[in-house]
Amino acid sequence: MKSKRAFTLIELLVVIAIIGILATVSIISLTNARAKSRDAKRAGDIKQIQTALELFFNDNNRYPTAEEWSTNQLYSTSTAGTSTYMQVIPGAPTPADGNCTTAENSISYAQGCGGTSYSISFCLGNTTGTLTPGPKCLTPGGILDVNCESSCGHPFVDCRDNQSYATVQIGTQCWLAENLNVGSQICTVGTTCATEPDDSFDHNSVEKYCYSNDEAQCDVYGGLYSWSEMLGLPNKCKDGEYTPNADFSSWTHATDSDCDFNVPIQGICPDGWHVPSYIHGQPGQENANDWTTLVINYLTVDGQGGAGTEVGGKIKEAGTTHWTTPNTGATNSSGFTALGTGFRSSAGNYSQQGNFCYFFTTYLYYGNAWVEKISYNSSGVGGGDTWGERNNAWPVRCVKDN
Repeated sequence: MKSKRAFTLIELLVVIAIIGILATVSIISLTNARAKSRDAKRAGDIKQIQTALELFFNDNNRYPTAEEWSTNQLYSTSTAGTSTYMQVIPGAPTPADGNCTTAENSISYAQGCGGTSYSISFCLGNTTGTLTPGPKCLTPGGILDVNCESSCGHPFVDCRDNQSYATVQIGTQCWLAENLNVGSQICTVGTTCATEPDDSFDHNSVEKYCYSNDEAQCDVYGGLYSWSEMLGLPNKCKDGEYTPNADFSSWTHATDSDCDFNVPIQGICPDGWHVPSYIHGQPGQENANDWTTLVINYLTVDGQGGAGTEVGGKIKEAGTTHWTTPNTGATNSSGFTALGTGFRSSAGNYSQQGNFCYFFTTYLYYGNAWVEKISYNSSGVGGGDTWGERNNAWPVRCVKDN
């Protein structure tokens, strides 16, 4: 009778190692499955929340306040009874996955634009459908693939008229990638109009011109604004002398304190944005103003010249849809997308559409406003080479506050 052969020590160690590997693989697979399940739940919860918020808006003509959200349910009380849109607002599954921090993992709600908008921050640990891992921001327009606090590169909605603008990150700056188009049109199509903005400026009652007095032009090129209107000052501030302080952060009018202003200044820009500043010929001030930071620090080849040979090309929209041929050097590699807007003269005449774009700045030079000029036949930027009469009307770009 043969005796049974026992396992050797080496065989036992091999079997134990295989069992350990299988157990590790099983645990990893289970962990991954649980992580994907948590992400799928997050995405599903967000879709349900979005639906509930739209139902709330349809009945109340606004989105919930932060206080209403904090009750952990969405409901509406009326004389006909109570409508419940979400019995319990779901929280974020735990633990946080991937690179999501504990703070990013939580679902956080904020009402915006006086109730006409909202943002909800949440985080995904893994790729879920078409969504990549990381912080996300839910808005009425859908999910943005960014943190709610850093949404540059995605559309920005101006609360004053709910108009949406493209944005672009250039270096450390966030710019509107479109000309501002806010306010009521002063003159109508088919009229010869020399009307000026009034002196009773109201941040919520901006006045604009449209090229050729045609509002359809504003839809494409943005509004045209006088220097005073751009800064949110009475129209009377187009006249008279100004004196700056040492670092050009404040400007004092010679005779009218209503016209004094400080830099940076919001002007007609939306909340959280400001009119681009400029400081001319001041060594050491390159980083203290918006246009020089954009042109020298981010867009020149060697970082040495504001009128660099390629800067205008990097700023201009490529092609000849909104520029006259040849639109020299235009690549729009920056994403700034300047158009050949043209301008309105103080006499009420419109000219140079397709040929030039002039952007006002906060800086005054020999009594005129300093402008940044971009041309159809140059790839450079001509800063201030055509100083702007304060009562001309030019487009406005806004830059986000730091």
